[in-house]
Amino acid sequence: MKQYILRALSLTLLLSITLHDAYGFESEGLYYNILSEEDRTVAVVCPIDYTHKYQYDYIEGNIEIPSRVIYESKTYRVTEIGYKAFRECRRLTSVTIPNSVAKIGDEAFQGCFGLTSVTIPNSVTKLGVDAFRTCFMLTSVTIPNSVTSIGEGSFRFCSGLTSVTISNSVTSIGDHAFSYCSGLTSVTIPNSVISIGEYAFSYCLGLTSVTIPNSVISIGEYAFDGCSGLASIHVDNDNKSYGSINGVLYNKDITTLLLCPMAKEYVEIPNSVTSIGESAFSGYSRLTSIYCHAITPPSGDNSVFGETTLKECKLYVPTGCLSVYESVDPWRNFWNIEEMDFSGIDEAVVGNGKPRISVVNGIIHIGNADDKVLVEVFDISGKKVFRDYGSTVSGLAKGMYIVKVKSDVVKVQL
Repeated sequence: MKQYILRALSLTLLLSITLHDAYGFESEGLYYNILSEEDRTVAVVCPIDYTHKYQYDYIEGNIEIPSRVIYESKTYRVTEIGYKAFRECRRLTSVTIPNSVAKIGDEAFQGCFGLTSVTIPNSVTKLGVDAFRTCFMLTSVTIPNSVTSIGEGSFRFCSGLTSVTISNSVTSIGDHAFSYCSGLTSVTIPNSVISIGEYAFSYCLGLTSVTIPNSVISIGEYAFDGCSGLASIHVDNDNKSYGSINGVLYNKDITTLLLCPMAKEYVEIPNSVTSIGESAFSGYSRLTSIYCHAITPPSGDNSVFGETTLKECKLYVPTGCLSVYESVDPWRNFWNIEEMDFSGIDEAVVGNGKPRISVVNGIIHIGNADDKVLVEVFDISGKKVFRDYGSTVSGLAKGMYIVKVKSDVVKVQL
């Protein structure tokens, strides 16, 4: 009996020590670990049981995290929302974070499906990896002017997110930061941003417009891949070299080719481009056509295009420039080069009250149009293939077409 009691006491003591090590202490339903005894700072953490498993879904409703807590008669400041602190708390609906918090850790709110609102204070400087991933009910978020970096996957799969305000303090948007945020319709990236990560806005299906400032010097691979509804992206005219550009991202002011890895079958290179970055197209095996409007071949080394592109993709160059392109790298490496008359065609998608022309799922859409607006479509040889009144054109085969609406002429790819 005595041995049984001793073993029971030992087990109780062991569990007590394990739990204490797992999360430090509990106060009013939240759990904390001490970060610094000297500075008296703590982080909110997820409780862990004696089996060392995270106890998810331990809290619900609306919560307000305190800026200070008392433990063993000592006051500690809450300076961090720790790793997985509220992960998969599916019944959590809103969170208010105090101004004492400087960091929201990795996966802090991941899987909080019921979270509809969160207040991020100006004290926060960093959003961790996957911080709000799969918060489906979150509809809007404001990144305060204290945050300098938006972590990888911070808002990935937040499909209910319809608006996001990024402050002028943010310098980097991490990989996958807003990927699969299908509810987003527009994003304005502030002048403070220097880099946009890989897949940062990929598969934001509702995204229709993006403004990229001239501060951006790096855009990661596939940053806007799968954004099928994207009708326009404004690129300031002194951007640095990033790589390749999709036809839908055409901007006639850029001088060094911009990376926007949405290119699937064709790429438009405007006349203003004078140079192309290293390995800009090397990863695009799906390209079938490149339309280069530049009379003087843009400079670039032999890493610009991959072997598959050089063999299988057809390069279209301005009339009278074939011999020039066939004499310089990397253009002379193409197996198929043809001349094409680009004169009289406005390659930019028009807006500002004019009909906006875009292509979605093989259908040409004319914005601001009605049954009284005449639409004419010509194939690349100049043959008229459509003439009617309305706002859509469908049933055309894949290829390049010229669309004329009133006085506006736009080239599109189906």
